[in-house]
Amino acid sequence: MRASSAVLTDSSVRLWDLVFPADRALLGRTRAAYVHLDNLIAYSKRDRDAKVHGYLACWRPDETILLFFLGGDLVNAAVLTPVGRFPVAISEAMKHMRAEPERSELAFHTAGLEQLAAMYASCVQAPLDLGLDSTSPKTIFDNVLARKWSGLLELISNARVNYLSVKDGRFAGGMFAEQRKDEDAKAYLARMFSAKHPEPLPRVAVKAFAGLAEMPLQATPALVQVYRQYVWDLVDLAEREMPGGESAKRAEKVRLRLSSSHEALKSVGGARGSLFADPIVEPAQFTDGVAGWTKDFLGELEVMNPRIASQLLKEASREQRFQFAALGFFDRLPWKIEW
Repeated sequence: MRASSAVLTDSSVRLWDLVFPADRALLGRTRAAYVHLDNLIAYSKRDRDAKVHGYLACWRPDETILLFFLGGDLVNAAVLTPVGRFPVAISEAMKHMRAEPERSELAFHTAGLEQLAAMYASCVQAPLDLGLDSTSPKTIFDNVLARKWSGLLELISNARVNYLSVKDGRFAGGMFAEQRKDEDAKAYLARMFSAKHPEPLPRVAVKAFAGLAEMPLQATPALVQVYRQYVWDLVDLAEREMPGGESAKRAEKVRLRLSSSHEALKSVGGARGSLFADPIVEPAQFTDGVAGWTKDFLGELEVMNPRIASQLLKEASREQRFQFAALGFFDRLPWKIEW
């Protein structure tokens, strides 16, 4: 299999060659055609030994995809491409990972919470312009020390990706790719900037980011589908109780009006079975959006038919009431449902 020649944006590093830090390999880098992706992800949720924090990396012909796991649960995704790094919906990431398995490779590694947050931050945050000189560790840290800067540094040397935590301009910790057991941070950093004769000195790419305190959670494809089903069911119930097609039109008007402030609403509604891209939002934001739509939609129906709101809400949410309650969905609404 021929490796891709696509390079990481703003660098000469091939995406195919990227190596990320890891605590332990659950699956060494393997051709994707040999791996059952769904079983691998299900294993991380089902088996006690696999309920770990970690990441699944997929090297594809023109991109590298990262899936992030907390306690074995798939919680977020990001992609690195020649034109930039971006957050990506979990469902979209999975779609890409299933394509061209004979030309892709996978690896599944455990990693600490700090590293996962650093990896995600480097994909979704804009780099900060600190005027860093990447010729040596000293020039880098002289700069951040003079600024008393705090944040995250990403250093890539010979395709090895490393993350350094900085507090008030001083080194506070690091996650290093392929660090030797007998190497401390200082020795490792020195090796990053050196080479044995006659090899040329490596070109080190350094970027600064604000960093994240923790890994954000993305609404999972399953949760997205639950809310989609609920919205369709609620509109159908409203149409049944108040025939004439006005309920569906009213529901869509409310959804479009609120979509500017609730990104999640761009991924639900419409005619049953409508295809939308999954949103990249946290579960709480998704719940806020759908609850806001429910409140306005049912509020308008109550003007014409008092007390219909609680009836429709109870019927539409009955099957998922426990999950909705756990998400705080009902707490966001003015109607109290007795089951």
